[in-house]
Amino acid sequence: MTALSAILGLFSPLVFFLGAAPFEGGGGNSLKEVVAGSVAIALYLALCQFLVARSAHSAGRTRAVWSSSLAAMIAPLPVVFLAIAVMEKSGVVLEQDVPMLFAGCTGCLAGALIARWAPDWPGAHGENVMAACRIALRVAGGLSIVVAALLFFVIAPVVAIDTSPGATPGPAARGLMVIAAFHLLLAGFSFWKTRSVAMPVASGVFGLVFGLFLLFMASVFSHHGPSIHSAVIALYVCAASDLLAGCSATAVATVGRGEPAPAGL
Repeated sequence: MTALSAILGLFSPLVFFLGAAPFEGGGGNSLKEVVAGSVAIALYLALCQFLVARSAHSAGRTRAVWSSSLAAMIAPLPVVFLAIAVMEKSGVVLEQDVPMLFAGCTGCLAGALIARWAPDWPGAHGENVMAACRIALRVAGGLSIVVAALLFFVIAPVVAIDTSPGATPGPAARGLMVIAAFHLLLAGFSFWKTRSVAMPVASGVFGLVFGLFLLFMASVFSHHGPSIHSAVIALYVCAASDLLAGCSATAVATVGRGEPAPAGL
């Protein structure tokens, strides 16, 4: 749980910038950018901490495990704060870093408190619920394989020959192939660990994060001209698939929460 919390926390700065991206423009950090990014990171960490804490509760973990998970999830934020404080000007730290750190810590604490005081779902470990959980995770794994295939065989080859002004076809195509590899890895774990309390959390959060990221990439590539319109359409399909898989796995983690798992993911 602690390792999973740290991995989820590493994505939090990316969520902040993705949340602020639709409001970029005009130079500098506008108030709308900071507010949107702060809301995004607060909701993301609140959801992550809630799911991790509830999974730990269903597995009979102690309060010490909850505390270590909370600390591990928050830890990447101070590291990013210090890194930006060293590299950027003081104005950027005040306008962007402080709100990001405050919103992230607030969201994480809120998720932990909600998980601590929220009542248990009655009959959460019934056989019917467990069967639905396994089906949902397998559907999420299947969607991840479809997304990986589209990224490997449709999107990356088209992006690799992009001749639009300012395009970087080589790095972009390699980045898409790395994302596809992560999808295959996630699909493998989804099929293998259908009874793990951690797997619905990881599958749900990663699905939502990758879905938002692919949605952002599709928006960026949509301005590159008609030569890569097929890749843009495929990216929107991939983003929708990831968001669907993420929502279904998140529902599983919230309602079913799986059975107590052996050590490891």
